[in-house]
Amino acid sequence: MRLTKLVDYALWALLTLALVRTTVLVRRRDTSEFDAVDFSATFAVIITATIIGLLVLHPRARGVLMRLRESSAIYLLLYLLYAAASALWSENPAYTAFRAGEVLAIFGAMYVLMEGMDDWRQAERVLLRVLMAITFLAFMQRVITAGVSVAGLHTNVYTVSAGMGFLYALGESLRADPMRRKMLRRWAAAFLIFAVIGTSAGSNIAIAVGMLILLPFLSRSKLIVIPAALACLGVIVIMGTSEEIVSTTLLSGRSIDEVQTLTGRMSLWTAYWTAFLESPTIGQGFAIVARLGDQFGTVATTNAHNGFIEAAVGLGVIGFVLFVWIVVRQLLEALSASRAHIAGGLGIFVALVMMQVNNNSKSIFGGGYDPTVIGVFAMLAFLHVFSLRATQAQATDQQHARSTPPAPVGDAAPQRS
Repeated sequence: MRLTKLVDYALWALLTLALVRTTVLVRRRDTSEFDAVDFSATFAVIITATIIGLLVLHPRARGVLMRLRESSAIYLLLYLLYAAASALWSENPAYTAFRAGEVLAIFGAMYVLMEGMDDWRQAERVLLRVLMAITFLAFMQRVITAGVSVAGLHTNVYTVSAGMGFLYALGESLRADPMRRKMLRRWAAAFLIFAVIGTSAGSNIAIAVGMLILLPFLSRSKLIVIPAALACLGVIVIMGTSEEIVSTTLLSGRSIDEVQTLTGRMSLWTAYWTAFLESPTIGQGFAIVARLGDQFGTVATTNAHNGFIEAAVGLGVIGFVLFVWIVVRQLLEALSASRAHIAGGLGIFVALVMMQVNNNSKSIFGGGYDPTVIGVFAMLAFLHVFSLRATQAQATDQQHARSTPPAPVGDAAPQRS
């Protein structure tokens, strides 16, 4: 037991180091040097290798692996293993293998750690703290590198984790007991502040979609509906009177014309389509296409700006079909937990919807490592380890109750004829 705790602490420390390395300690270099092994890259390799080593030795690892088969997590594992195998045909095998191993390590660590939680309440607190840690560290990275201003604080990193945290906390607060509701609404307010500060158009739209899903539930609480309605009315008035204000606060400083042309994303995606046609079945290799954009008629970048496109171009039709299946299964699992009124179900469902909508403007899920993927895996682990299992147990109990014959009435015993 003591050894298990020590390994758990080590995994948390390594995940924290991985997060700090890619936020407040992130280094800038030319995109052509993406595969150069400098100190930061060496540190990342050491972190990833150590996490994988600890997972191999972890006492819970075997049990966690067996239980993955109970949910869509097993398909996610297969997707990541296929991503690692794509190093065999990638133009840069070492880079692809490392990026796949990096995501695999975080995936395994989050599921092993979540499996060690005492109950869902502890797991929920951990989930919210992980999302806030990502949000705050990514926010501090913007403060350090760009200063405190609307343009400087603009990002498409911490707005993702902030949006997920906001929608999870708000959604769950609508079904929570008074004490938990108070706690969740405090978390929701904190996450909302960061989401607003980040001024990400993609995250703004994704959060709005999540709020639309919550509207039928929000209508039960006048305390929320009245301020929300007034806020919406205020936004409508502002949008109708000042394009400059809209550009600054909602569109990240872009003009309306820039938003309509997706600020260069269309040219990237057109080039990625060319890359896809070169190898439509198995793809170009995991997490490599955005880095090699100049070979397909566009520029090299650090992000493909669409997780679905990255899955298709990187892993071909095989990987894309598997990826879409995983996304659909995850949403259905969260929806089933929500319909069963299981704790975490509604919040996870709207948070995952928000993340996947945002995944169309920034590659969050389906490609290489990004700080936000730690929060995504934390939420998926919470869903599969606690909410989904409780949903399955409830369904089993209900099925058993329907198949059990009624007990004799009163003191009368069954009579033989």
